[in-house]
Amino acid sequence: MGIADDIARDLAGDHQARKRAREDILLKFRELPWQDQYKTYRVIQGYFIHSGPGIDALEELRRRAECVTAVQQVAAHLGLPEGEMPGVKQYETGRKELGIGLSSSTIERRWQAWPEVCKAARGERVRMTPRQRAQFRALHGRRLKGQEWLTAIREWLESAPPRLHADEYDAWAETRNKEKPDAPPARRAASIRLALSLSWREIIKVAQRDISLADAQAKRLKALKRKSGGFVCMRGVALIRGLTISMANHYAQADPTFPAYAFTLHNVRVWHWDDVEAHHQGKPFPKRKQGEMQSEVVDSAYVMQVCGLRPMQLYPAIRRRSPRVPPPTGRVANYPYWLRVELEAWREQSAHRAA
Repeated sequence: MGIADDIARDLAGDHQARKRAREDILLKFRELPWQDQYKTYRVIQGYFIHSGPGIDALEELRRRAECVTAVQQVAAHLGLPEGEMPGVKQYETGRKELGIGLSSSTIERRWQAWPEVCKAARGERVRMTPRQRAQFRALHGRRLKGQEWLTAIREWLESAPPRLHADEYDAWAETRNKEKPDAPPARRAASIRLALSLSWREIIKVAQRDISLADAQAKRLKALKRKSGGFVCMRGVALIRGLTISMANHYAQADPTFPAYAFTLHNVRVWHWDDVEAHHQGKPFPKRKQGEMQSEVVDSAYVMQVCGLRPMQLYPAIRRRSPRVPPPTGRVANYPYWLRVELEAWREQSAHRAA
């Protein structure tokens, strides 16, 4: 039974990793200019047999691509500066001289607005069509989270900062927000770390596209689980759910079916890891009382009192695995904790060795 449970948990974790990877790929696709989206789609659609909606989608893209090519040809014919596209009247004049059959009215019907086809011709991002928006909603079932926190960091990285430190980014963000008051604000590094549940170093790697957001969060989740001793704080809940910490906190408070927390550690609520994962997967989990394990857990202040140590002595002793202090049961929200029964067993063994 234990092996079966382990396999089920592994499969569930693999499913979540693949789901996050799909979302990350689609978000990157949305960031591409229209022409790159079209080229990418042409490559991908070659792997599949299209029928029904697939043929309609490809035909829509082909018709739009014809419009982009026509506008680019007219711009070149008129000798417009690089990046400048013709207006409607200029296009009509140029396309008649070139013998292009696509009228400006046809282009506007296919692109909804003339500025949109001009943006596509310049290689810029364009608005999605109603069909594309519907497809993204159907694929995700919810608004994708995470990538919007990386936009400002990528803008900062493009400025070639001499150091990739968080304080350097914060100084840049403050200046940038003053210079561009109408643009979406660049959030502070601490806010981004909290939102994505990643370290600053990991966030930089994601922003540089050295690793996907899905993979970085999956690695962080695995590390948290390894150190947790079977418990999880809100940061882990956010990673399990694929949400920001603030959204996960709201979700935990608003959902009456969310598991009861096991105990608090330095005023941080802590849940059974298996309960949170089971709830996320729609599986049954034990019914518990809020904080029912509080008396069974002790924190570093209690251990320091028992061992006669000061803070500057306790944490180095833990890192060195000194016999002067019991090994923590786990670590949650960067705080070590001990089960009281394990602490008492350690005290008895220490007394026995001393005798």
